[in-house]
Amino acid sequence: MKKLVLLMVILFVTLLGACGNEEKNGQNQEVPEFLEVEINLPEENLEVGAEINLEAYVSQGGEAVEDADEVKFEVLKQGDTDSEMVEGEHQGEGIYTAKKKFDAEGVYSVTAHVTARDMHNMPKKELIVGDPTSAVPSSEDQETDSHEGSHDADAHDEDSEAHGHGHGHGHESDVVVELQSGLDMAVNENTKLSVLIKEKGKPLTGAKIRYEIWKEGQEKHEFLDAAEDGNGIYHATKTFDTTGTHLINVHVNTESLHEHQLFSVTVN
Repeated sequence: MKKLVLLMVILFVTLLGACGNEEKNGQNQEVPEFLEVEINLPEENLEVGAEINLEAYVSQGGEAVEDADEVKFEVLKQGDTDSEMVEGEHQGEGIYTAKKKFDAEGVYSVTAHVTARDMHNMPKKELIVGDPTSAVPSSEDQETDSHEGSHDADAHDEDSEAHGHGHGHGHESDVVVELQSGLDMAVNENTKLSVLIKEKGKPLTGAKIRYEIWKEGQEKHEFLDAAEDGNGIYHATKTFDTTGTHLINVHVNTESLHEHQLFSVTVN
C-alpha cells in the first residue's frame, strides 16, 4: 500500500513539472518582428531619360535583412495598365537595388515586393519624371486605381468633398500601407490580416481602417473593420472559404484623408 501511494505521488509530481515546463515554454515563445521595407528614391523630379537606382532597405527588429528570398521593383506609369517588374540585387547591409531608365514624362509608382523570413511586404512610393501636365490623379484615374472601389468609399469621398476635406491619394498624403500578413493564406482557417500604416514615415494612429475583400472575378465584396493594435498596426480576422486569388483593398480614413491600397493574395 505504501509503495502504491509513493508511486502515485511520484507520478503527480512528474506531471506537475511537465505542465510547468510547457507553460514556461509557451510564455517564452516570441512573436517575430514585422518585416520593414523602406524605399529610397530621388526626392526631386527626374529628367526624361534619366537612369537611377531603385533602392529598398529591408530590416527586421532594427537589424538589416541579408537573406531576403526575393526583392522586385514594380514600376507603373500613371495612366498605363501594364507595369514593369525589375529584379533587385543585394548590395549588403540590408540594401537591395535595381537600375531603371525613365524614357517618358509622367508620374510613376514604384512598389517594392519583398519576401523574406516567411513574410511579405510591398510598400509603394511615387516618382515624377519631367514636368507632366498634371501630377495629381484625376477623379477618373482615382476610381480606376481603387479597383472599382465600393459604394461606401465613394460615399465617403463625396461627403468629404462636401465638408471641404482633402483626400490623401498618392504622393499628396505620403501614406504607405504595408501588408504584414504575407500573400499566401490557408483556406478554412482563421487568418489574422495585419497592416502597418505610415504617414510621412511615421506610424499613423487613430485611423479608421476597413478591409474590403473579394474573390477575383466575383462581384460580392465583404467589409471588415480593423482593430488598432498601436504603433500604426491594424488587424482583422478573416476565414477564406474558397481557394484561389483574392483581392484585399485596405481603406484608410481620417478626418483629413481617404487612402486605399490594393493587395492580391493567394488562398491555398
